[in-house]
Amino acid sequence: MVILMNRFILSIVGLIIISGCYGLVRLDEGVDFYNDIEPLHLKSPTFQWKKRTKDPIQDMIIVNDSLVLVWTHRGSVMIMNMNNGEKQGTSWTPSMGHITYLTISNDGNLFFYISMKNDLVGAYDIRSGKHLWKNRVDHLIKNKPIILSDSEVVFGTRMGLELYDAYNGELIKEKNSRFGLIKIISSTDGRILVVTDDGHLNCYDHHLKKLWTQDLKLDLHLREYVEHGRIFVGPGNDTLWVLNMKTGTIIHGLDFVNGFDFRVRDNDLFLLYRDGRLIRRDINGQTSWTSDFKLGLPIESFFHANTNLFIPFAKGVAISVETEKGMEIWRSDTLRRLTGFWRSGTGFLMQDIEFQMQYYK
Repeated sequence: MVILMNRFILSIVGLIIISGCYGLVRLDEGVDFYNDIEPLHLKSPTFQWKKRTKDPIQDMIIVNDSLVLVWTHRGSVMIMNMNNGEKQGTSWTPSMGHITYLTISNDGNLFFYISMKNDLVGAYDIRSGKHLWKNRVDHLIKNKPIILSDSEVVFGTRMGLELYDAYNGELIKEKNSRFGLIKIISSTDGRILVVTDDGHLNCYDHHLKKLWTQDLKLDLHLREYVEHGRIFVGPGNDTLWVLNMKTGTIIHGLDFVNGFDFRVRDNDLFLLYRDGRLIRRDINGQTSWTSDFKLGLPIESFFHANTNLFIPFAKGVAISVETEKGMEIWRSDTLRRLTGFWRSGTGFLMQDIEFQMQYYK
């Protein structure tokens, strides 16, 4: 009996080693995926729950108004129910347990990941709970995979772009760059935007053919937004650039000295600065208002919700600002130094340096 039990345990261990992963994460077929929802009625949110975790969240992707796909610093991928902060179902951990970035397909069936620590890229079928493939790729850049179509995905390396079959992981094409890549950006029309070491923004089509290039003096800390044939990118040379997506022609160049992040709403820009100032300015550079909340350094991922902006600050607090006059109308309870802030379904989640999580909606 003991011998049979030992054989059984060894067989399980062998399967784990062969598959190179542990457990599974699955999104039920009956669960719709619509991650483009906006929390339109989030003006003065109410506290929902608070808890401490042993495995802090690294990042998340919205699934619907109550579920998110989460990956943690220890490498686990799971579905979290934002109504109670609990894991839904089981979790999946890839080989050697580390994921840097993850992207989910438009239909919510597949996700693609990179692990810079382990020099790996791969794909996972989240509906069936199966790891489809993984490949070793050297010199990966810190960038999420870019999905070009239902069947193709692009990964960025310091040397260039690598285009793979989304379902079997076969390398379709490589495109090398004379200058090292530091960032790749997706667009809505199948094009890829690439930022190189020398600060140029390059545009490639879905065959990895270069269409245009523009010297914008960009660096690794840029922010970007692509909509309606326009590219907003910056700061580059202390400027927020607006370009024509098709031709690469510069339409506007707006002053963005000490700029941190921005949001676009039609022809209005909401510019957030490293000292915590927030400025509303139109596309022609005309300023509507300037606000300073005396909260210091902001962190990433501030978002728009109808007529309000929700802005997180490193010191452990988030605020709601109405966009008509730039007035603060709500403030969260204070945590320790923030390490994460995510829009999630109809609310948002805050996480601090002591792994405390706090959810509002």
